[in-house]
Amino acid sequence: MLRPSATSPLSLSLLSIALAVALASQAATAHAEAAPANATTLDTVKVVADGDLPNSYTVKQARTATKLDLSLRHTPQSVTVLTRQRLDDMGLYAMSDVMGQVTGVHVAVTDSERINYVSRGYNISNFQVDGMLNTFGGYIKTNTDSVIYDRIEVVRGATGLTTGAGDPSGTVNYVRKRPTDEFAMSANLVLGRWGNQRLEADIGGPIALDGRVRARVVAAKQQSDSFRDVYRLDKDVFYGIVQADLTDSTLLEAGYEYQSPETSGVTWGVVPYWGADGKPANLPRSTNLSARWSQWPIVEKTAFARLEQSLGHDWAIKASYTRAKRDTEGEVWYGASGYPNADGTGVQAFIGAFGERSDMQVFDLNAGGPFKLFGREHEVVVGIGQSVRKGEVPGSDFDYADGYEKVPDWRNWTGDIAPLPVNRYDWLSSEDELKQRAAYVAARLQLADPLMAVLGARYGSWETRNWSYNRDTTGKLLGTTRGGYKPDDSLTPYAGLIYDFNKHFSAYASYTDIFQPQNYRDKNNSYLEPVVGDMWEAGIKAELFDGRMNASAAVFKGEKDNVAEIDDSVPEGSLPDGTSAYRSTGKGNEVKGWELEAQGSISEHWNLSAGYAHTVIRNQQGVRQNTTTPVNTFRLNTGWRPGGAWSRLSLGGGVTWQSEIWRMSNRPADDFLTSGKTYKSRITQDAVVLVNAFAGYQFNDNFSAQLNINNLLDKKYYSNVGFYDGVNWGEPRNVRLSLRWKL
Repeated sequence: MLRPSATSPLSLSLLSIALAVALASQAATAHAEAAPANATTLDTVKVVADGDLPNSYTVKQARTATKLDLSLRHTPQSVTVLTRQRLDDMGLYAMSDVMGQVTGVHVAVTDSERINYVSRGYNISNFQVDGMLNTFGGYIKTNTDSVIYDRIEVVRGATGLTTGAGDPSGTVNYVRKRPTDEFAMSANLVLGRWGNQRLEADIGGPIALDGRVRARVVAAKQQSDSFRDVYRLDKDVFYGIVQADLTDSTLLEAGYEYQSPETSGVTWGVVPYWGADGKPANLPRSTNLSARWSQWPIVEKTAFARLEQSLGHDWAIKASYTRAKRDTEGEVWYGASGYPNADGTGVQAFIGAFGERSDMQVFDLNAGGPFKLFGREHEVVVGIGQSVRKGEVPGSDFDYADGYEKVPDWRNWTGDIAPLPVNRYDWLSSEDELKQRAAYVAARLQLADPLMAVLGARYGSWETRNWSYNRDTTGKLLGTTRGGYKPDDSLTPYAGLIYDFNKHFSAYASYTDIFQPQNYRDKNNSYLEPVVGDMWEAGIKAELFDGRMNASAAVFKGEKDNVAEIDDSVPEGSLPDGTSAYRSTGKGNEVKGWELEAQGSISEHWNLSAGYAHTVIRNQQGVRQNTTTPVNTFRLNTGWRPGGAWSRLSLGGGVTWQSEIWRMSNRPADDFLTSGKTYKSRITQDAVVLVNAFAGYQFNDNFSAQLNINNLLDKKYYSNVGFYDGVNWGEPRNVRLSLRWKL
């Protein structure tokens, strides 16, 4: 059962919805009574999401790559857009599930909480919300809920213009929902396997002054178990935004976002793969050798504001500000070390406790618009920005008796073990700060009728500092160790050419430098050198079916030096602040590949998204890198709503295929129980195909139902292999029923 307390975010959300309705009604009545007979009524301001194509799998425009108002066809990079319609059809909420449907992106699962998105062979480290940087780092990230977003834009390749230091993997931009110009309200109840219960509410529209003030509130509450034993999710999501037309040319918006995916019974590593006899242990998919109280809770609270002033002639100046706080405090006990014996022994637990408070402030000011030169119309945007993230780790320690770390019997594990005795103090053990500043310019230049150039550059600085405090058992400060890293300021150029064959087809080529300072440290607690290199991309794009379908074919090549990867030669969390050590993969890593993609609507009733990606990374010696990322992936999603007598029905689904992944591991020798010897052996997941399906029915204008089945064939597969000699199981067949009501 859903059990929101009187002060839970869900209760507050529902209260806010009721209050918004009451205020809207009251304001409308008061305004009607007070308005003089000869008053002039301003035209209603319609708020429509940029690039909106209703009920489609594509959009007209996406600004994530360049901040310019470019169509997908005229953006000289590969861009995937997951629209609201596509998100609803897939019935996926956690961002880790959503990203698993993006062309060329592989979801790398380290354990139940640490999840990375890999594009073009490397982890995506650049994230934006409404085009604003989100620089929360660390080895654990919030598995964001998609309910508050209108769409999600994923750019593959370097995006130095919009994210500061360039990263050749890609950038994810979450675009929030905005108030609608007419009153709208909806609710969604989801019931699914493993006790999954979820409730959503979404309400918005004009609330005052004949629509000059608009608001929207979105809330979600979810409680669920998992296919993993003892794992539990209890998630609260709240989002509210108000927009106001201060004048006919001035727009102000402000909002607040709350995400709290609280999980317990979390894993901290993998499921052991090898038994002590050197043969696969074949532990079932439900295996979770975690304590019930193990958790990595994260609470994120974000306030944001944007002021946009129209300057006339389609020019505008925009000022945006975001302030976000993230808190986490947890303890973990998870059996992932060692090799299972037939009698239930042989496995030990990784044990840890951590806590961190982070504060992030981001500011961006830009101005842009069209201009004419040499008889042609062009566009330019110039801006400055700053991002500052500060973190602090409260002091803590813990101790436990001998034998506490041993799993008594992995065959009959229930998760019941005494809580870890942790002492938490009101003084700090460390602090850190990451500051980025930049100025940027981007321009679209129409060189000739069929030829366009997109040029730009970003000049920026990057600096990190940290302080570690040495204290005695009473908390008295004995000394401070200061550290930090500041590379030279960098200039990141960007250049792209687009040639229009006709109004449907274009060819493009683009280039950008790569300069990515790293907030990773090696086993000696020293920062790794910045990632440097370059990225080239070329391809053909098409805009079909009156702009309802976007298609592309691209080839790319890039080189990176000093790429970070986790150092498994030392234990996890071995650095002084409890984080994990990384190492550089060296110089001359080269990535090559190609991609095919189509996204949009084939007809009024048929949506389609499909993509194939081929990516290979090799080091200077020609040895393949990142072998746990598949070389080839294919994604297909479709939704069909027939007309006529069957117009109330909706059908669809998808297929995901990926080639094999593998990693070397330490396998026990035949005499392991007496000698303790191991040898290197590969753990492989062969190529795998996953099938999803959905069916829906619209009972009337207000009520509908939809059934989603993921992993329809209940395929058994590993989502990660070889990490600390273990594996992570992929999710079995999952069934969800959604009951939707809208006004």
